[in-house]
Amino acid sequence: MDIIANFLIGISLSIDAFSISVVSGSIIRKNKKFNSLKISLSFGFSQFIMPILGWYCGIKFLKHIAEFDNFVAFFILLIIGIKLIYESKKIKKTFDITKLSTLSLLSIATSIDAYAVGLTFSLLKIEILTPSLIIGFTTFSISLSGFYIGNKIQKIFGDKLELIAGIILISIAFKILFNQ
Repeated sequence: MDIIANFLIGISLSIDAFSISVVSGSIIRKNKKFNSLKISLSFGFSQFIMPILGWYCGIKFLKHIAEFDNFVAFFILLIIGIKLIYESKKIKKTFDITKLSTLSLLSIATSIDAYAVGLTFSLLKIEILTPSLIIGFTTFSISLSGFYIGNKIQKIFGDKLELIAGIILISIAFKILFNQ
């Protein structure tokens, strides 16, 4: 598989991470450079490691996880989306998307498709390291761009953006649920 094909796969796998990065950039007000790197590295690393895990697990394990992987991603994103909407109504904000547990759940939820790509690569007998590196780097770059796009959008929409962010995450959750 050539570099361009791997890059295109990376772009398609990073769309959900991009959306969440835009949301993150819109609600984070402090330590923007550090948090943009933290979020982008988390998504990029997750998109790098999940195809490798999928590749190693092979097709036999796919039968077990394929039945419920969309539900896991759906519930994670739904809960975080509802929490964002709830927090948008509060005067004092307590939701922290950069919290390790929240960021880890988001990274896993947005990289389940990358796991399936790794499984597919194992069936096609495609070596996994180069595609995983390209997918991870692409996701990192796109997520970093998304964070700064979100930061610019926040200046336009202001505090209403947290409500919009919650709705976006819930929309992504339903997209995952219905694309089985």
